[in-house]
Amino acid sequence: MLTTDVRGNSAPRPAGRLHLITGGRDAGGPSRPTLFTPARKAGRPDHAACAIVGGTALATKLELLGRLVTRVDVLALGGGIANTVLAATGTDMGASLCDYGLIDEARKLLDRAKACGCELLLPVDVVVASDARSGTEDRIVPCAAIGPEDMVLDIGPATIARLTACVEAARTVVWTGPLGVYEIAPFDGGTDALAWFIARRTRDAGLRSLAAGDDTIAALTAAGVEKRFSELTTRDALPDRLDAATPRAVPA
Repeated sequence: MLTTDVRGNSAPRPAGRLHLITGGRDAGGPSRPTLFTPARKAGRPDHAACAIVGGTALATKLELLGRLVTRVDVLALGGGIANTVLAATGTDMGASLCDYGLIDEARKLLDRAKACGCELLLPVDVVVASDARSGTEDRIVPCAAIGPEDMVLDIGPATIARLTACVEAARTVVWTGPLGVYEIAPFDGGTDALAWFIARRTRDAGLRSLAAGDDTIAALTAAGVEKRFSELTTRDALPDRLDAATPRAVPA
């Protein structure tokens, strides 16, 4: 579970070239075993696989999300992607970034996750402000209390706690997309807290952690943990990593 010292026991930032993988193969190295063996398929809870997907645009990750719900036990959403799915559940997102033209697709994703037996986690609280800039007044509110002028700019502490509990129960975590406006403090809090928690579970508990995409790797670099994940890859290479696994049976 997340503790108050999640960032307090930091280590020096490692330097050097990022360790990238492409299509499930180390550059110049042998193929790795698949990372994605859902616990329900493996029949072992200690094989639980969790995916965390953030970022701004649902449209760019719809195909990926459709694949993930067939391959992981828990899919957690953040960022603008979560905003759109929350709106699809009837939550008023105020002045937040939201892809209202994709509400029907978001509902289909919710239905597909349920049919595939994949638990889909949405934020339960968020950090809001009237503007996405440093120094603006921010506050933490439950998702049900987002006001008409509020912009959702980060996940809240209750949501962070849910995500860290999910990571703590997992053997494999794949993450693509920041969970808030990580470039601007204090809206980097959720992304930073989760990055440090995953890094520590990777070091101390043998978690297999895969981060994908330029923005994700930039956020991990800003937090100083980019070399503490098991693997880093490009977002374009991530589908190949998923296709290397045997998916769960998907209802027609």
